[in-house]
Amino acid sequence: MKIEFRKHRSPFWSIPYGIASFHALLSICGTTSVCAQSPIFPIAQQINCDRPQGDVEVRACIRLNYEASDKRLNEVYKQLISHLSGEERALLSEAQIGWIKLRDKTCEFEVYKSRGGTGYGGFLNQCLERLTKQRTAELEKYLKDR
Repeated sequence: MKIEFRKHRSPFWSIPYGIASFHALLSICGTTSVCAQSPIFPIAQQINCDRPQGDVEVRACIRLNYEASDKRLNEVYKQLISHLSGEERALLSEAQIGWIKLRDKTCEFEVYKSRGGTGYGGFLNQCLERLTKQRTAELEKYLKDR
């Protein structure tokens, strides 16, 4: 699984949480040699997100939930755009770029008071997931109406 860190966002693995998360990840792995031999995110995929254990797993599950919703959004967007004419396609593309900027800024504003706190990344990802699911539903409606 690929994690993309977007500009102006504090991913849950970043500083100031990076060192603590790394140490917590080491405790999950057991030894550094095990971690060195296996990529980080297959370990995260083994986390039971129905019953996460501890803050690191909770943050990982929140991030994975957001990523899943973002992946679904991209799938629906691609389906919809394939059904559109050139002008409609250009309008949707422009609208989607604007929506992404709006979503990101809305979530940054929504969780602004949590900046610097341990829950900031989780709150940000929950907001991003919620708004992404709403947008996916909108695009699915457009697709259904085609």
